[in-house]
Amino acid sequence: MAPPGTSLAESDRIAAGIEQRLVELPGVRTAARRTGRAERDEHAEPVSSSELEVTVKPGFDPTAVRAGIDAIIAQVPGITTMIGQPIEHRLSHVLSGTPAALAINVFGENLTVLRTTATSIAMAVRQIPGARDVAANREILVTSIPIAYRHADLARAGLTPADAAEQVQQAISGERVAVIADGLRRYDLVVRLHPENRADPKAVQELILKGQGGALVRLREVGTVGEERSSYLIAHEGGRRKATISCNVADGANLGHLVAQVRTVVDPLVREAGLTVHYGGQFEAQQEASRSIAWMGLGVIVVIFLLTAAATGSGATAALVLVNLPLALIGGIAAVFWSDSAHPFTNILALLGIGSQGYIAPVMSIASLVGFITLFGIAIRNGILLVNRYQARQAEGEALATAVIEGSLDRLVAILMTAISAALGLLPLAWTAGQPGSEILAPLAIVVLGGLTTSTALNLLVVPATYVLIFAPRSSPSSPSGDTP
Repeated sequence: MAPPGTSLAESDRIAAGIEQRLVELPGVRTAARRTGRAERDEHAEPVSSSELEVTVKPGFDPTAVRAGIDAIIAQVPGITTMIGQPIEHRLSHVLSGTPAALAINVFGENLTVLRTTATSIAMAVRQIPGARDVAANREILVTSIPIAYRHADLARAGLTPADAAEQVQQAISGERVAVIADGLRRYDLVVRLHPENRADPKAVQELILKGQGGALVRLREVGTVGEERSSYLIAHEGGRRKATISCNVADGANLGHLVAQVRTVVDPLVREAGLTVHYGGQFEAQQEASRSIAWMGLGVIVVIFLLTAAATGSGATAALVLVNLPLALIGGIAAVFWSDSAHPFTNILALLGIGSQGYIAPVMSIASLVGFITLFGIAIRNGILLVNRYQARQAEGEALATAVIEGSLDRLVAILMTAISAALGLLPLAWTAGQPGSEILAPLAIVVLGGLTTSTALNLLVVPATYVLIFAPRSSPSSPSGDTP
């Protein structure tokens, strides 16, 4: 993103130079570029903004390629960048209006205070280790030509401020007077002043206005035309002026921890300036989705308990089946920890307080939470298979121990085949973790794979043992000593 107001030719020159250098990077197969977006595009962008999509050759480390991209763009002055994957950028843009993971929106009325505070926040956030691609509002001061009309002079010429402003707009911006047809194409014919007559304030002052009575006056006779420095961009949200500071999460960092660190440094700056702040983007969406999934997950557990109790005719049996949930959680959480840690063993030692490196908490994404709900269904089904078989063999007159052992053997193949077939289907998805397009399916597959491993293994040990403990016949109390023969 070049400074706002950058011409199409200059923006194209800058982006083309970066594109050429990206193609020369080791591991880069192709680089495609889009400079600006049409006004009616779903994600309209000015010509000062360019998007470059880089394709990595198979067998090359995307992290190394990204480091090379960082080195190239660091040598280009005056631009800001956001690096990420296409789907991730689109989702972030929909959530917060920026392609970054975290958007810090500061609200206030004074543009100077907003601009200064946004710059201070950006400098403070850059010092946080887990933040990258920090960018503040690209608000710059440009030369504008305000026109202050003198109402008495307008009235003498038979003009109103609206009439005068409309004529000035038509002269400078143009007015469509016809449509030219050229085969299937249609062109608007626009009439406006020659560039020499609208190039500077002195020329604009000589613009002739026509009053309602036919009187002709020059603009300088009914208004004052001058130059002033004003903001190129004034962003609003909810009727309030705002400045936006955005950033992404560095490799190995946690979005939740980053937001906590950002709040620590940003909130004092905002309070000192008398402004208000709102944190949006993926963080806000993640919080809302986490709350929804938590309530939905709780509802699913309650429904599972009721259905299981109705199917088995026993609340104790239903509670026993729910033992599979923590068994599945163990593997799911372990899988998330292992896949999201750059150095799992070092991170485990840091969690235990061993070593000099600090502990980095894994990221529990929304897709991972959805994976846990999917996993719960599979784990509960395996438990129901075992318990139903135990009850069926006991109904046939077998002893408890025999029913549990033989019933477990009966269901062993079915449970293993179910778990193995599900794992084979999910392995390709988990294998693509970190690749473009895998932001949703890969975390879900990793959670289900880890949970399947522990729930399947422990289900065949814990559920039979617990079933025996719960339903074993209790020994009858001892008879009184006086009745002993």
